[in-house]
Amino acid sequence: MQLFITEYKKNNIHITITDTDLLSQLRKVLRASIGDIIRVQSPENQAKKTRYEVRIETWDNKTVECTIVSEQIYTTTDTKKCMIIAMPNKWDKIELMVQKLTECGLDEILFWPSERSVIKEWNQKKEERLFKIVKEAVEQSWGWAFPEIHFVPDIQKHLQNTEVIVFDKSGTKQENKNEKQDSQSSSPKSHITGIIWPEGGLTYRDYQTLEWTKYDIYSLGETVLRTETAAIIWWWLVRNNFR
Repeated sequence: MQLFITEYKKNNIHITITDTDLLSQLRKVLRASIGDIIRVQSPENQAKKTRYEVRIETWDNKTVECTIVSEQIYTTTDTKKCMIIAMPNKWDKIELMVQKLTECGLDEILFWPSERSVIKEWNQKKEERLFKIVKEAVEQSWGWAFPEIHFVPDIQKHLQNTEVIVFDKSGTKQENKNEKQDSQSSSPKSHITGIIWPEGGLTYRDYQTLEWTKYDIYSLGETVLRTETAAIIWWWLVRNNFR
């Protein structure tokens, strides 16, 4: 049963879709027939929490008419999971990480130019492709989350009121301790933010950026992982409450 992220019009139990690309995919790729069941979900932020299972009733070259079979409502959690990733050395790695982390259900992805990052600036022209990758990844995985994706030259403001976990090349678990940090640590944290290093590791200057932030440092093993590999492992660990 295919999931489509698309605009539609709803009238009682009827759904009308005018997405010609969707219609073409139904007919030419999926070889769908009248009576088949698909799932539809709006890409709009306010509506993305609801998904409909619908039966195809009729179609022509421009329109698909469906009847709602069932409704699914996504229940959000109170904890927001964000990942700050040091900019990798190639743009296609950014696309790969966005695709895989969307499939994993991450809430927010921030790309940050660390000292060792090869790419230091954001490519606005390629940003639109990232949103297409997110849409396709949600459809493929039947996921719910459309992660927010941003380029952040300065990560300081994104480290407030969040539990920060740094995954670096260092050996065992460490903790950054500071009296100012400790005084803030008792406040409840509604977010979890992970920071993933570039393949050369974070530098002293990178850690200076975190000077007034309470964080833990974890290693992901003795081998030197690629940034995209480390990002996926981080998500698996956090999702399974590794601490």
